[in-house]
Amino acid sequence: MNKIEKEPSHTYTSVAESVFQVERSAWNNCANFIDDNRNIGNPFLSHEFFSCLEESGSVSKETGWISQHILLFGEGNSLIGILPNYLKNHSWGEYIFDQVFANAWENAGGKYYPKLLSAIPFSPVAGERFLIKKGYSRKFVIEKLLDALEDLKKFYKVSSAHINFINEPQLKIALKNKFWFERNNIQFHWSNQNYENFEHFLSKLSSSKRKTIRRERKEIHKSSVLIDIVKNDEIKNYHSKIFYNFYLSTIEKKWGGVYLNQKFWDLLIQYLKKRIVFIFSKQDGEFIGGAINLIDQNTIYGRNWGSIKDIKFMHFEVCYYQAIEFAIMNNLKKVEAGAQGFHKIQRGYLPTKTYSIHNFSNNNLSLAVQKFLNSERTQIGKELDLLMTKSPYKLS
Repeated sequence: MNKIEKEPSHTYTSVAESVFQVERSAWNNCANFIDDNRNIGNPFLSHEFFSCLEESGSVSKETGWISQHILLFGEGNSLIGILPNYLKNHSWGEYIFDQVFANAWENAGGKYYPKLLSAIPFSPVAGERFLIKKGYSRKFVIEKLLDALEDLKKFYKVSSAHINFINEPQLKIALKNKFWFERNNIQFHWSNQNYENFEHFLSKLSSSKRKTIRRERKEIHKSSVLIDIVKNDEIKNYHSKIFYNFYLSTIEKKWGGVYLNQKFWDLLIQYLKKRIVFIFSKQDGEFIGGAINLIDQNTIYGRNWGSIKDIKFMHFEVCYYQAIEFAIMNNLKKVEAGAQGFHKIQRGYLPTKTYSIHNFSNNNLSLAVQKFLNSERTQIGKELDLLMTKSPYKLS
């Protein structure tokens, strides 16, 4: 018999202007985050991760991320729901590009910024966006938090509210509110089909793709590059400084902004060491590249990568093949390798639809946005179908 989910007779909401206004255990109870050897819960939803962002100053008024976390309380002042949320005056660090909305709004004479955004800053990781304490009705809590978000939108008189990379179950509940519109995007994820080892995985690929991967890995071996996987108590403070230099090298190559400072990486090691997997590459005893991954009980999440030497195929080895091997060895179900990357398909990562939802204050523009998003979703669906025809896996 299914347990009956609670719907408290009395609730109220408030807004936290800092994650530190919320007790860590109360936040993590809603995020279903347990930081022990079981690795339960998505680390990106944890109080610890949001603390790293805020304590480091990577998320702040100065960087244009003003915390406005919506909290839902039930009987006995018990925290039963959270919607991590920000007031923003730009669209940087989101991975859902909304310039089309901003241009339409401003062409009509409006002011698009500031806006409200519910998301994990600088992290295109799909999952729950409404954090709900176990035992409580998802539908009830989501509806209450959406009502509070609407009130906040009116209070600040902003153009819009957005919830990025929401998972499909929560999406379906939120879309029952007719004022929210769905948007789709595509990422590339690897799925573990109970592989015994990397060769077992390769055996499921077409001959040409299997040969390509073996050749790429052989080239790395011939280049004298060594792979060093560092996790748990093996991680030392100096690893954050080494990785920060790699992170900066990627930013410089892409002419991007440095969203995450050195203090963020130091704090990440301090607060979430058990969830971090560094995959470093070395040559002649020197660290020359690396990727940082976070894990939960099901998934290894590839986050950032960088290198100070350009060695052919090193990126594929460190970011993709080593992550697959780690997942197989640790019985993880998925590898999520971040945003974008058509080249990931031939390495076993298949296209996966992601979701965001959007709400606008202007009714006339809302209708135009809805029409645009309907058309865009159709195109995304066609693109997804086309990408699946490029699958490297043998036909069963």
